[in-house]
Amino acid sequence: VMGFSAGGHVAARLATGFDAPVYPPRDAIDRLSARPARAVLVYPVIDMGAHAHSGSRGRLLGEQPDAALAAQYSMQQHVRADMPPTLLIHANDDRVVNVHNSEVMAQALAKAGVGHELHLFAHGGHGFGMRMPPDSTLAVWPLLAQRWLQATETAH
Repeated sequence: VMGFSAGGHVAARLATGFDAPVYPPRDAIDRLSARPARAVLVYPVIDMGAHAHSGSRGRLLGEQPDAALAAQYSMQQHVRADMPPTLLIHANDDRVVNVHNSEVMAQALAKAGVGHELHLFAHGGHGFGMRMPPDSTLAVWPLLAQRWLQATETAH
């Protein structure tokens, strides 16, 4: 699973809660695991507390969510040892989704013993996607992700 920004939050929710029942199983397919093999989170919205992206938090939880609701949707608080290996990519100068989101997720992954990599780039801002100046260090992130996916495929 791969997600960017708010989509990174959705991807992190799947990676941390892949076995949460969503609806009653209707057939054999519904009984299969939804656990992704790997997760790639690019400038993800993770935290719904102090470092939350206010727009994402407001749209998802309302303007004044209580602490319990914020914790329920703060993905770093739901990391578990059996979740998939995770790659985090973020730019330090992101002014939309604070880099703290990737940092706290990496810390939680490390604490749970989940294989992961965190790659922070000095420049790139938010929303760089696949379009970066070819002479920037950030331009290597797609190749880095591809190599990580290949390496973690052979490890499992």
